[in-house]
Amino acid sequence: MCLSTVYKSGDPNTAFAEYVTGAKVDGDKITFTDITGNKATCQGAIASIDLVGNVIVVDELAG
Repeated sequence: MCLSTVYKSGDPNTAFAEYVTGAKVDGDKITFTDITGNKATCQGAIASIDLVGNVIVVDELAG
């Protein structure tokens, strides 16, 4: 199983969410679900997904 870590582009050294198994995009809202079922939501857009490195980077909306 591949689990990903989510980082915000404005804070690339701090994980926003870890052990992520899925992501759901609804307009400008992205909800990440981890292996235990916990959810973390932010507003923005996915900037990149590295499937080999298991990293997702999000450009968060200002405001």
